[in-house]
Amino acid sequence: MALRMVALNRLPDHRWFARKVIPEDVRKEYQRLYGSKREAHLRLPADTPRHEAKARLGEWAAEVETRIATLRSQRKGEGQPLTKLNAIALAGRWYNWFVAQYENDPGPAKVWRELSDLFVWEVIGPEAPDSYEEDPRSDPHWDWAKEPEVREAVRPRVAEQARVATFLASEGIALNATAYALFVDAVSDNLLPAFSVLEKRANGDYSRDDNPSTFPEFKDGPARSSGVSCWELFEAFVLAIKPAPKTVSRWRSVFLEMQREFAEVGAEGITEDAARKWVHGLINDERAAITVREIWLSASRRVFGWAREHKRIRQNPFKEVKVDVPRRVQTREDGRSFTAAEASAILKASLSYEKPTSATERARRWVPWLCAYSGARPGEITQLRGSDIEDRQGLLVMKLTPEAGTIKTSKARVVPLHEHIIAQGFMEMVKRIGRGALFYNDSTPQRVSTDPLKPSRDRADTTRAHLGTWVRGLGVDDPELSPNHAWRHTFKRIADEIGMPEKMNDAITGHTQATEGRKYGAPTVTAMAAALAKFPRYRLD
Repeated sequence: MALRMVALNRLPDHRWFARKVIPEDVRKEYQRLYGSKREAHLRLPADTPRHEAKARLGEWAAEVETRIATLRSQRKGEGQPLTKLNAIALAGRWYNWFVAQYENDPGPAKVWRELSDLFVWEVIGPEAPDSYEEDPRSDPHWDWAKEPEVREAVRPRVAEQARVATFLASEGIALNATAYALFVDAVSDNLLPAFSVLEKRANGDYSRDDNPSTFPEFKDGPARSSGVSCWELFEAFVLAIKPAPKTVSRWRSVFLEMQREFAEVGAEGITEDAARKWVHGLINDERAAITVREIWLSASRRVFGWAREHKRIRQNPFKEVKVDVPRRVQTREDGRSFTAAEASAILKASLSYEKPTSATERARRWVPWLCAYSGARPGEITQLRGSDIEDRQGLLVMKLTPEAGTIKTSKARVVPLHEHIIAQGFMEMVKRIGRGALFYNDSTPQRVSTDPLKPSRDRADTTRAHLGTWVRGLGVDDPELSPNHAWRHTFKRIADEIGMPEKMNDAITGHTQATEGRKYGAPTVTAMAAALAKFPRYRLD
């Protein structure tokens, strides 16, 4: 199913916004189930990074398209029918699938307890009849919850909490209206037991779960492709490789769309010609060829390549697929570096925060300067902690380490602080904050997603994105320029101009050495400090 592209825009308050028109033929039913009649709307916080916003847009648009397609097929009587017995059996398949998603790393037990409470008191509870409200003892087992009108009212929320759409997509199953209702009702009866067993797992109880044995065997059920599905490959890849959360978020929409396109044939049934046709069909006015090549094709080739190496599939249909990218016209004379005026505008604005009182203000005051004098990746700086600033034999340094967050190379490195950073009073700020996070609020624990395929957004990444929005607001808004990453290009350009050896330049910025020979004899901290002593101060006159 090819998706109709939806535009992603900014509202006046800078939040991301998208809308999708609901076709007239399904509007009444869509409004009854999902609340909106003429248009479905997506709103995301202003500080959501563009790549994440696009990934969320793709996932949201796919979900709306799936709802519309399901409503149409159900109205026409299309889709697989189910007996009640098979609906319960399919719910058993769902139960095993759902528990398996989280069992190995269930996270905090309170998450599952809160989900149970939410399901009981905010999904089912509000539908209680007046007779029960007047005398709860008259129906202690909540038999009223299985009445048809209650079942119908809660199905959308049950389907959302149980990830029914993802499960059916992974199985390659399309159900007609009656079958879908029977299946979701059966899932509803087993959602609390699933939450309960996951709460036990979170508490360290991995004793035998007898629930799977209570489901009947699935017979003459919906046909699905033989072998593993595209989504199952992605799940297996994420669990085995544990890629960066940003990578998972970016690739989710790729495999959700691939799953819909190839649900009937599965991962093993995709031919090279079919893969090529699908990839090339992704290019349109809203999705550039370079995006398809660098994200869609790259993700597909990587996951299928891994699956082939581990004997999960016999071939990688994306291996020989190519995407031609037209040469991009660049009008900036300074390439991807800041001009002197742009750098000055940002650094001057940062100095206006003389006494920053919040993490946001501290980020605006210090992150641009730290990037400017180190060439570090912006995310490496926004995740700095006070404990990462050290005094090593009289040299003040910052330790950029995976312990603090994401490091692209997954290797820690130490970078001396430039004397201009120290002269501005950076160390006084560090001493005042202590050993904790310097540029985001870590006074409360990070809310961690229990779904490895939908990771939580890191607070340091939120800070980085917010900083980019702030820079754009200063008028440094050339679309060819990255508002944060451009410091990296600027540092390397200036380092080249003053004659800093390339090996030293790469060591400071954390770039992989170009040859095996240059990987030997890494520069010492003392040598890096000497090299940075020659890096000129920024003049803001």
